[in-house]
Amino acid sequence: MLVHVISFTILALANVTIALYSGKYCPLACETSISYLTFNDTDPWLSRKVRSCRSELRITSLYLCFDEYCEEDRDITRWIVDQSPWCDEHAGVTLPSFHDVVDRWTSDDKVGVMRLHADEALVFPRMSKVVIPDGRFFERAFTTMEAAFWEYEIHLVYGWYMYYFWIIVVSIGVTTRLISFISNHNTQDKRCRSIPESGLESSIKSRNILVASQAWLKHYLTTPATFGDRCSRPYGWCTIPPRIQSLTIFVFIALNIVLCSCSYRLTDGNLYWPQRSAQLLRFVSDRTGIISLANFPLVWLFGMRNDVLIWITGWGFGTYNAFHRWVARVVTIQAVVHSLGYTLMILESGGWSNFLKYWTQHYFWNGELATIAMCALLAFSFYGIRRAHYETFLIIHIVFSIIALWTMYYHVEIFTNGEWNIFIWPCLVIWVLDRVMRLGRILAFNRNPFNTKATVSYDPSSNLVRMDVNGSKNLIAPKPGTYYYIYVLDDLLYTHQSHPFTLAYVTSDTYTSSVTPLSPLASELSPFRVSSSISTESSEYNVLLPPSASKPSSNLVFLIRPYNGFTSRLRSHCLLHPKKLRVLIEGPYGHNVSLHNFPSVLFVVGGTGIAVPLSHLSHLLSISSHVQSVKIVWAVREHGFLASVLCGFIGLLSDERVQMEVHVTRDEEAKDDVLGEDFRSVRVLTHRPDVHEAVEKAAKGAGQQRLAIVACGPALMADQVRKASVEMLRSGYRGVEYFEESFKW
Repeated sequence: MLVHVISFTILALANVTIALYSGKYCPLACETSISYLTFNDTDPWLSRKVRSCRSELRITSLYLCFDEYCEEDRDITRWIVDQSPWCDEHAGVTLPSFHDVVDRWTSDDKVGVMRLHADEALVFPRMSKVVIPDGRFFERAFTTMEAAFWEYEIHLVYGWYMYYFWIIVVSIGVTTRLISFISNHNTQDKRCRSIPESGLESSIKSRNILVASQAWLKHYLTTPATFGDRCSRPYGWCTIPPRIQSLTIFVFIALNIVLCSCSYRLTDGNLYWPQRSAQLLRFVSDRTGIISLANFPLVWLFGMRNDVLIWITGWGFGTYNAFHRWVARVVTIQAVVHSLGYTLMILESGGWSNFLKYWTQHYFWNGELATIAMCALLAFSFYGIRRAHYETFLIIHIVFSIIALWTMYYHVEIFTNGEWNIFIWPCLVIWVLDRVMRLGRILAFNRNPFNTKATVSYDPSSNLVRMDVNGSKNLIAPKPGTYYYIYVLDDLLYTHQSHPFTLAYVTSDTYTSSVTPLSPLASELSPFRVSSSISTESSEYNVLLPPSASKPSSNLVFLIRPYNGFTSRLRSHCLLHPKKLRVLIEGPYGHNVSLHNFPSVLFVVGGTGIAVPLSHLSHLLSISSHVQSVKIVWAVREHGFLASVLCGFIGLLSDERVQMEVHVTRDEEAKDDVLGEDFRSVRVLTHRPDVHEAVEKAAKGAGQQRLAIVACGPALMADQVRKASVEMLRSGYRGVEYFEESFKW
């Protein structure tokens, strides 16, 4: 009798201690420990889950475990409520009330119940009576469940951190744009109001602090190349974005590395993964997989043409395209770590035969295919492939993107009732919205888009294709910063492809092969071009009306330098004579930089990049502009090209505020100053321009006033202009601002 009393007392004291377990993990710990047993009071041919609902021994064992170890009835009730629907629907039974079962057992009855030890349970025995896990076994089950679910929740929390990071980045962009807008607005208002003498000193001091801060940011963050003076030029098959973009990407990568490396709860006696190394492998594999999935919508968002982030921050397509590429690389590496981790766990548990069994499971092989597709996307997206084989790259990119998204959907569909698809559906929504907006732009240009006509003609002397598109039904007037994507419907094998082109100008004239071009040459934006050309990084592609025009006209003119692929096929259409083609026009795209707010503007351009300064001239020289000086430094190969471009700008180039230096680099017959009296402001030279000298002269001429330096040309030229701009900032010319026109795929 005494022995019985002592045993009862020890168990009671143990129960008091154990009863401190609370929260949702306590019922789960009971369920986990009891799940190792098979009870003999149900038919063996039934599924394990159906037997778990119908087995009275199992349910009683569970409820007694709840009573002994779990502190709060609400956690127990929540567990029963969660389990009951499945048992009602699939097993045809209703789980009994907790107290209906437990109240039938007296304290003496509970003491007499068999206590199940871990070493007994882990051999998966069959039982014919009620059991309760002993304290040590329950504690192991509790810590196992607590660690597993805590990790599951922290994985998801860290996945959402990706969005917090980019919200901060975008907020900085929006704030910077607002500050710039307010600053320009205040500058314009200075002419309309006077500052009281009492506040003049304070105003000057505040402005000096603001200007000094902006100059420091431009000098060290926003203008320089990431390394040395190489930014537009690639490093082999790799491109490095400007320093501010690189720093943003670096912080994003570092954040992913840190979040994939921290906060792992490794416990002793873990029932699922007894060894700590096995726990770490499982948790790292889960963490990388979940964060990779969480990053998916960001990849799609940053890769769209119609990206709302471009509109609200004012950053160019190239900026978000760089983010798109690097987020995709991080996602792929995380997916590889996730897949390799699970592969290693499977091989360690059962070898290759076990691994092959997993390949028969729908979710598993879909996950493997998703990782393979993502690796293929990464392999075929290097800069060299994008540049040399853009059309092949584009097709591969679309196909494997669809495969990756489709297989990822089925990979995560089985988990937690498909809740992980919260990261899959936004990708589809973003893709659909982008296509809808593309269609909207096409319909805005012509409500009967398949009836849009274009006349194309090729001039072998200048190696240029001219495309005149009927824009009489266009609902959106072209603005500074405009470029369009063009589909050629008559090119049957490539109808699905679209390529971006700058708009040279608009005119009401009907084009014939004998007409001399009235405006600067626009160039193709496709990445397969060889020489320098205008592009959309900063979106400085402007509509240019002929100087004598009094109202907008309806003919959109694109002047295209043919290279490989699409442009080569376009030239072949009109090689012998002008030809009419059916086209789809998608646009306009792009935004403009407010160059008219700068007192001084310097353009350093090469070849067809001359379209940038000439397309801005009429706006820069307008009454509303603050521009006092415009300098254009243009490097061009042929003298004939020079004459054909400038003939339509006699009026604008004769303005005393405009100076133009033309450097003819390859035409041996070119001579200095051969353009005649009509172009007295244009100086023609026969050597390559000294970029540093041109930038330095412009900076000294502007002094501490704002100076916009715009580069559009070969990668080497752009890097030289960028480097010279940074040096001018270092020398104390705080008003220097650098803009580069280069499309970054």
